[in-house]
Amino acid sequence: MSLPKAIEYVIRKIMNHGGQAYLVGGALRDHLLGRPIVDYDIAVSLLPDEITALFSDHRSWPTGKRFGTVTIEVDKMNIEITTFRQETLYSDSRHPDKVSFVTDINLDLSRRDFTINAMAWNPFQTSNFIDPFKGKEDLNQRIIRTVGSPYERFAEDPLRIMRGIRFSAQLNFQINEETKKAMTLCSKELHKVSAERIRDELNKILLSPHPDKGLLELQETGTLSILVTPKGETKENTLTLLNGQNTQHINHLEMQLPLRLAAFMSLLYKYEIGFNAPRSASFLNDSLRSLRYDNKTIAHVIKLMQAYESFHSTEVSPYIIRKLTGQVGMDDIRSILSWADIANKYDVQCDTRYDNVSLSLNKDDQEAKLKEAILILSRIQQNNDPVFFEQLDIKGDDVLSIGIGNKNPRLVGEALSLAYDWILQNPECNHKEYMLDKLKKHYCRLLFTGM
Repeated sequence: MSLPKAIEYVIRKIMNHGGQAYLVGGALRDHLLGRPIVDYDIAVSLLPDEITALFSDHRSWPTGKRFGTVTIEVDKMNIEITTFRQETLYSDSRHPDKVSFVTDINLDLSRRDFTINAMAWNPFQTSNFIDPFKGKEDLNQRIIRTVGSPYERFAEDPLRIMRGIRFSAQLNFQINEETKKAMTLCSKELHKVSAERIRDELNKILLSPHPDKGLLELQETGTLSILVTPKGETKENTLTLLNGQNTQHINHLEMQLPLRLAAFMSLLYKYEIGFNAPRSASFLNDSLRSLRYDNKTIAHVIKLMQAYESFHSTEVSPYIIRKLTGQVGMDDIRSILSWADIANKYDVQCDTRYDNVSLSLNKDDQEAKLKEAILILSRIQQNNDPVFFEQLDIKGDDVLSIGIGNKNPRLVGEALSLAYDWILQNPECNHKEYMLDKLKKHYCRLLFTGM
């Protein structure tokens, strides 16, 4: 394994000072798997103050000094250095109540979560690879297994349940039978974990190479309903059962969180998510808010779901595609059509209702509909059709100038919305004089008929 010079420098300097130093955690795991290495963590026998003193000529931060962790900067790399330690009870289901620093790397490895993360390596020692829990063997067999008793590991921090499932989704590994059984029995303890930590693990599962695997394991362990069922709802009337067929298409969606989250949520809930379903939008908002997603992400996910299901629930026409594009933007409409195409290839049914009319197409008809929509979108781009409200060639002052809205300002917005709908139907009509003349005739006709 070729280490960055900064990492070699740190390890050598600690050893020259009489300390032990090992590369641990994800960097070693990913190296053995032939995966790119993102972060380098070093476990050492020296105390945090000794590390700070030893590297006094470098910038350092006591990022977790209470738990033995100091971060130093070497060659513009931030390197976490943690003293070997043992831990006691986790009263807050996250942090140990007490940390004891030790000098034995094996004791340090024994407190880690999974065997594949409980290995250590020092390239400058004869016996340089330490693997007391057979993590390398589990890597070769593609297994996720806890260090020691899974019940103890999950009792210490229930989020390890989701971490194990996340590793399974990222690495395409199987979860050891006993570990999975413990996940199921301990999943209810996740209510002790902050929503932010749960959300972050869910995001990593969705953005993994095999999100379908992770989502199914969340469901099989009983974790899924705990995570995403809003308060006041029950699993039975909320969740749709996931399966290998309806989740697999998520693997092939663009690696964008809002899109994959929208696809996941649209599978999960039985409620319809059309433009005329405010109950559903409110329900989704509550679900995502309970996981502490920010307002921007929530709005984006709901917008994607509404446009996706609206596309499935209407006949395709240039007007509909322009309207949807105006609502979600060019990038998102492409994502929605790609999503629909992938879902159709994997036979994921989108059984929706729009204006109380159910439109259900077979796979071939759906494919033809998608091809037509993509062709229409291409023409819209080629012709530079106006699809956004701000592209309307008239403004509020123009409407007022022809006498509409002077007495009733509400009519200004109404007139602009009407004009916008006209240009979605006929883009060539987007000229100020034409639109104003058409609005005058429209409102004169209404006055004449007494409406």
